[in-house]
Amino acid sequence: MHSTTIANQLENVTVWRKGAQRAPHKPLLLLLALAAVQRKEPRLQPYELIDGQLRKLLIEFGPPRRSYHPEYPFWRLQNDGDFWEIPQRRELEEARSGRAQSGDMPRSLLQEYHAAGGFTEPVYQLLASNPQLVNEITAKILQDNFPASLHEDILDAVGMPWVQVIGSRTERDPAFRDTIIRIYEHRCAVCGFDGRLGASDLALEAAHVKWYAAGGPDSEDNGLALCVLHHRLFDRGALGLDENHRILVSQHVVGGEQVLHAVTRFAGHPLRQPQPGTRRVAREYIQWHRHEVFRGPARLAEAHNASES
Repeated sequence: MHSTTIANQLENVTVWRKGAQRAPHKPLLLLLALAAVQRKEPRLQPYELIDGQLRKLLIEFGPPRRSYHPEYPFWRLQNDGDFWEIPQRRELEEARSGRAQSGDMPRSLLQEYHAAGGFTEPVYQLLASNPQLVNEITAKILQDNFPASLHEDILDAVGMPWVQVIGSRTERDPAFRDTIIRIYEHRCAVCGFDGRLGASDLALEAAHVKWYAAGGPDSEDNGLALCVLHHRLFDRGALGLDENHRILVSQHVVGGEQVLHAVTRFAGHPLRQPQPGTRRVAREYIQWHRHEVFRGPARLAEAHNASES
């Protein structure tokens, strides 16, 4: 198989979509498998191992859900091309049919039959002999599915050595960052940080409320000026917004005095608003972030916070 063919197949797997909901199951599984190639691990990995690894990734980097199903992408990747295989496929399908079941393969059967899955032999050998190809595919998967602020965390979580991600911004508005930083008057909308190094803003970034990778636009009403810390926390779901533009802090955020000072004390605080005459964050993007990123439930605001305006 040619490197261009495998790159196209891996970068364009079918991702389940329902409206604006995120479903990063296949991208995360592919990143796990690519990392295993780089670490020179066996081509086929036991489902029981993948189940635990992928479940953790879905909890950390997927949208908050009541339950998680690593078995779905593990089985469905077989239908996205000729790069993924489960040698026990026929045996599993016969067992499923004998139990009057159809559709996705139940997790219980994958475990009972000690299923293993991974790249086909030709694809594995091609990837193993071409680290640059693995780098390029990994970078594209990250760009297409996650904001840049999460890339390093995801690479660490899957056990992937550092990958250089050079994003193409040809479809984005190059003025987005300048516009957002300007209308928020060069200050973080959460904490007010406004440091400068000479004439340049220091550790201040323009964040998309609805991720660009999820179809969010480069527009005033989808942007926030955030310091590096609060940008990362916002994209991880530690911080969010309510419909009244007040800051939400996840109950899952814990720590000592530094965390209290830098994060949890902002629960219930009003978000700093952009200059008059510009558009503040639109409700539709707040709702998307609340449902697809924020790690609820939210902390209750302290009495003195809730009374601020």
